[in-house]
Amino acid sequence: MNEKNTRKVWFITRPERDPRFHQEALLALQKATDDFRLKWAGNREVHKRYEEELANMGIKRNNISHDGSGGRTWMAMLKTFSYCYVDDDGYIRLTKVGEKLIQGEKVYENTRKQVLTLQYPNAYFLEPGFRPKFDEGFRIRPVLFLIKLANDERLDFYVTKEEITYFAMTAQKDSQLDEIVHKILAFRKAGTREREEMKQDIAAKFDHRERSDKGARDFYEAHSDVAHTFMLISDYTGLVEYIRGKALKGDSSRINEIKQEIAEIEKRYPFNTRYMISLERMAENSGLDVDSYKASRYGNIKPAANSSKLRAKAERILAQFPSIESMSKEEIAGTLQKYLSPRDIEKVIHEIVESKDDFEGINSDFVEAYLNEKDNLAFEDKTGQIFSALGFDVVMRPKAKNGERTEIEIIAGYGGSKFGIIDAKNYAGKFPLSSSLASHMASEYIPNYTGYEGKELTFFGYVTANDFTGERNLEKISDKAKRITGNPISGFLVTARTLLGFLDYCIENDVPLEDRAELFVKAVKNKGYKSFEALLRELKETI
Repeated sequence: MNEKNTRKVWFITRPERDPRFHQEALLALQKATDDFRLKWAGNREVHKRYEEELANMGIKRNNISHDGSGGRTWMAMLKTFSYCYVDDDGYIRLTKVGEKLIQGEKVYENTRKQVLTLQYPNAYFLEPGFRPKFDEGFRIRPVLFLIKLANDERLDFYVTKEEITYFAMTAQKDSQLDEIVHKILAFRKAGTREREEMKQDIAAKFDHRERSDKGARDFYEAHSDVAHTFMLISDYTGLVEYIRGKALKGDSSRINEIKQEIAEIEKRYPFNTRYMISLERMAENSGLDVDSYKASRYGNIKPAANSSKLRAKAERILAQFPSIESMSKEEIAGTLQKYLSPRDIEKVIHEIVESKDDFEGINSDFVEAYLNEKDNLAFEDKTGQIFSALGFDVVMRPKAKNGERTEIEIIAGYGGSKFGIIDAKNYAGKFPLSSSLASHMASEYIPNYTGYEGKELTFFGYVTANDFTGERNLEKISDKAKRITGNPISGFLVTARTLLGFLDYCIENDVPLEDRAELFVKAVKNKGYKSFEALLRELKETI
């Protein structure tokens, strides 16, 4: 998406000036929405009420807009830092960290954590209404990036507002730190004319707006306010000092302490890739408070230097699974034995498997591979692995009970004596559940597998790589199947992202492996779920 009209420079919403008042902004929102009972989306009266409450709190000037735009801007700030999000029904939902701020628990620690872990992309910047979008290449934590810059010995432990505007704010990845340091050093050594040419070049290359003839000066005026905001919120962390209007200053006397804390933050709060699954899952996970975080898959274990290559190999092998915490030691050892010696497997089991609590969470490598899978067979296998992580007893490409050739892709057993049959559809576009496909499920698949291994067939379903149509045909399949088999059998349609979202929810909320399958089956009601949010709504009374 590297197009002219996409953002190529950092951005943050305007009301952010001092994180000390994030709590007050949330309390004002709570009051304006009647304890979050009033609908937010499209409700301009509530937006205006929010402005009024902000003014009453003394954190906004008492000039209320006609359409509530000021309230929406403040709400954008709260969503940016993942204190809350707006659900599919238009209501505000607090994340755990938002709840803690409302309750007044560890306000500084929780606010500081949200500032430090702010990232591009995040849930708010991916909302349909946010324009213009960021380039797809962004994968950076801007505040941490600035703190590293300001504490870099090569830069003499400071970085100016001008350098932040022209250089730091054009970085799209955390890995560009050295690149930006070298650019700043070159800028500092350059003469006046050469500096101006460097700034003009950056303005021409990175400004997404319609540019005027003012060039670099116009670029600076447009983006230095964002730099100012980032300098202020970076100062809030205590890891740098803001020299007002001029620079961020590091602290050479604390450099080892600061580096250690940065390393701990990056380990404890790994970059969040849940935007590939669901914006709600993204917001919920980014909005975990300081006492309920989940570390990365291999979070708190530091391998010895001589075992780092072995560990990296093991991680690459285990990346084929959606969730390590749902696998037994025997299953992981069985996978590794194809690649590693018994002694190496023992080392890996000791370092990784027996510390699974330290890396609970969905495997982001698996997520990315699954959602971009081109091979149909591999898509089917990965779908089966997800159902296995959901506690189902999975059989891939089973023979029909009459011994005929393999037909259905997945059998998902549960409860000891029940099972469902699942068709995985890796369509690049929309999967259409047509009348002919529905007829085949009802007349062929269901009769052929009814009574498989003496168990009861209770559901059927389709997992689609992308969107789908034909939801109404689920009911037709059920009706026809009941006439043929005499048993009530319900179905579902679900996207790959929705399925991943459900697994992520189960892991993060400590739903036991043995309960996940039964919970999923409760949503099998001849309905289609195009988002995790839709599935969760169906299960809200159960959960």
